[in-house]
Amino acid sequence: MAIRIAIMPLHELVELVNEWGTLPREFDGRSGAPAGHELTRLADELHPIFAADDGRAARVTALLRQTEVRPILADDLSQAWLVDDPRQATRAAAALALREQLAEHPGRIGVCADRQCADVYVDLSPAGRRRFCCLTCQNRARAEAFRKRRALPMSGPSE
Repeated sequence: MAIRIAIMPLHELVELVNEWGTLPREFDGRSGAPAGHELTRLADELHPIFAADDGRAARVTALLRQTEVRPILADDLSQAWLVDDPRQATRAAAALALREQLAEHPGRIGVCADRQCADVYVDLSPAGRRRFCCLTCQNRARAEAFRKRRALPMSGPSE
């Protein structure tokens, strides 16, 4: 029997990947994510979509095919989505969220630019230039860059 699903809100998608993904948890020093847990597997499947520009469309398309999600027109004439296998509902909802985001704003998802972090983000800013998952990572990266600049020997004219 087919079940109706909703597109996963973007903040829930980011939370799923960052809280359950193996790589984000390792970078944060967190352990305890069950290796075989369904949400861990899904988060690990979604993380590479955020990580690279190449192949994003193919990966999302593959997820949509795997889940066999299909659109319908609901009684109230709104768009709705169905899946036959209830176990695929979360995967399909996440794939639909990525499909929608990438179709509207192709370059606005990514992995934090801080070397000490592997969390993902969706850039909803007006300028579309986000590079960090949060202000903490942005401040840490800027402080590190500042310290590196200050450590460089001053080069100037010799007297």
